[in-house]
Amino acid sequence: MKNAGFSLLEILIALTVFSIASVALTLGVTTSIRANNTSEHLTQATILAQDKLEALLASGPTFAAGSDAPRSGFTRTWTILTNTPQIGVSQINVSVSWTDYSSHTITVTTVVND
Repeated sequence: MKNAGFSLLEILIALTVFSIASVALTLGVTTSIRANNTSEHLTQATILAQDKLEALLASGPTFAAGSDAPRSGFTRTWTILTNTPQIGVSQINVSVSWTDYSSHTITVTTVVND
């Protein structure tokens, strides 16, 4: 007569395999959530930098450096380099910084004729 059911050893092996698979799945989900969060912040920072760059270009021929905090968690700074990269041209750099799991900064740059 055959014995029905599973042995204790089979159950322990199955639980071990299940535990390892669960940990791997949890790590994958956590990594995916962090990547999505970083991607969202990068998109927001890019929009904030582009908005400021467009506002500076629309303000006229005189530019001034500065900084602000346009949104909670983000810091935006802009610098004006006159006669760079050549005489008669100004370079405008807009940088947006934020911290989620680590510190990040993006910079948008353009040049305009003086």
